Amino acid sequence: MDHYAATGTIAAVTASPGDTVLAVLANATRRGAIGTVIFSHSATPADNVIQWLARRLTAVGIEGAGVVPIAFDGAAPAALLDGAEGHTTEPTYTAASELIDEDLNQRATFTWQARPGGELIVPATASNGIGFTPISAAYTGGARVTAHWYE
Repeated sequence: MDHYAATGTIAAVTASPGDTVLAVLANATRRGAIGTVIFSHSATPADNVIQWLARRLTAVGIEGAGVVPIAFDGAAPAALLDGAEGHTTEPTYTAASELIDEDLNQRATFTWQARPGGELIVPATASNGIGFTPISAAYTGGARVTAHWYE
């Protein structure tokens, strides 16, 4: 299995779920396993809470920019899974599909690390994937997510 990373950013967090920072998108022939996710915030530090969701998606929406996954091993083939950010039309999320639903303080970068066998699985189904979305009524600064996965 090869190991890849992709990072997505948004300029402003909103008070309702609606701005996907990063979507890791499926390939019809290969599953992926996200084992590490790094969450960070780019505005002047303050004591704000940001709720982060990782949810399953069944339609990719319209991405504003593709995110080219980077292989950890320079000799690895190009990733089959894809990354997306800057959506002009948001992905379609499956109801009640939260894989991660955590409140994080803006002052701290947070790394979610799966225990072995507890990775977030991206199915081998076209137009599916996992999207990462922040929500905050108080924090309106930027946000960033980096995901590491195997495929």
